[in-house]
Amino acid sequence: MKTINIIVAIAALVIPTLIAAPMPAKADLLASNTVVAVYTGTKERPCMFRTALCPDRCGHAAKVATFSVVSNEDYKKPGKYGDDKAEPGSVIMVDLLHETPGQSDEVKKIIETLQPGDAVRMTQDHYYGDFGEVVEPFRPVTKMEKLEGVKKSVPASTEVQHPIMLLRRAR
Repeated sequence: MKTINIIVAIAALVIPTLIAAPMPAKADLLASNTVVAVYTGTKERPCMFRTALCPDRCGHAAKVATFSVVSNEDYKKPGKYGDDKAEPGSVIMVDLLHETPGQSDEVKKIIETLQPGDAVRMTQDHYYGDFGEVVEPFRPVTKMEKLEGVKKSVPASTEVQHPIMLLRRAR
């Protein structure tokens, strides 16, 4: 019994390290936005039931922290592709439920301390990464700092609201 407890304890320490999403070896930076933004809150986004794996094995559900951009301090787009410059009113979302490659746990810790209306300076990079079996874009927040003593008004949102599709059970 002690051996099983030891194995479980070691697995609890090792598995999160293995599962954490490291930056892929081949990742091209497409764009970078450093902005001052206002934290508007955290939203639960339910699974939309679009695949056979839904709802419990798909990973579609999300818990996202939303930030409304007040101003853009620095924008870089080294090539032809990449996100456009984040304009005032645009929304940046940070997934709190899933690991984002290249994003430190420090970002989530800072978000946990925020109250709606708090201002932050954050850098979100747009990469195109080769994960071995899949090549896809990802957008980690690589830097975030809370602007102490600063409360900003939230500009009008440009976020597109998607209605939640309600499912009805067959009777």
